[in-house]
Amino acid sequence: MANIVVRTAERYSTRAQNRIVERLRSSGALKPASAIAYAPTGRGEKRLLERMVKFGAIVAETEGQYWLDERALGHFRKEELARVLGAIAVAGFAAAGAIAFGR
Repeated sequence: MANIVVRTAERYSTRAQNRIVERLRSSGALKPASAIAYAPTGRGEKRLLERMVKFGAIVAETEGQYWLDERALGHFRKEELARVLGAIAVAGFAAAGAIAFGR
């Protein structure tokens, strides 16, 4: 069960990251001088973009203008995976506690 949850969470997060990253890469937005306008397509993508900007994986030059920091992206992806796995671990501990108290 937990393995299915991990794969689903990873897949969702990775797809949204890949959409954003691929858009910036394909536009050549890899340095400040080549920043492009980017508008997220949905609420989840908007939250992910905000997290990536806050982390520094994507740099906001001006309002709506972004470029990709490839080095920081690698670190962001590791942190994102750790965040997803941490949430799953907490859910697992909660389920185990519920089972234990239910007996």
